[in-house]
Amino acid sequence: QGILGTPALIAAHVVLALPFVTRMAATSLANFDGNLDRAAQSLGASKRQRLQHIVLPMIKPGVLSGVTFAFIISFNNIPLSVFLVRPGDTTLPIAVINYLEYSLDPVMAAVNVASMIFILAVIFLFEKIGGFSAQLHGGSK
Repeated sequence: QGILGTPALIAAHVVLALPFVTRMAATSLANFDGNLDRAAQSLGASKRQRLQHIVLPMIKPGVLSGVTFAFIISFNNIPLSVFLVRPGDTTLPIAVINYLEYSLDPVMAAVNVASMIFILAVIFLFEKIGGFSAQLHGGSK
């Protein structure tokens, strides 16, 4: 049995995805205007209030971007699933590979299209929640 199984698979996905989330969150924090936090502090806001009402809303788009990248990378990562899952256990990537190996019908194409639609739906949901926009904020118009 060794180190195989669900805990190893989860740990591998966390190790794989953590740099994306960390990098995007760190970029958001680097671009965060500290004057907003100092202004809230001078107006009497506690550390918790400043974190909840100033810092977290300002870095939310960066964190959600990192989560989106991590999700997309982890969702169809075949090597992690193949090497870290226990014999007899099946993840979606392993099921897709097995099905393609032993069967040639359009069901796998439908599963892959559904997978793509699911990923796009997650991206659009994060875009809506995170308030991402293609418009430039500030600057000259």
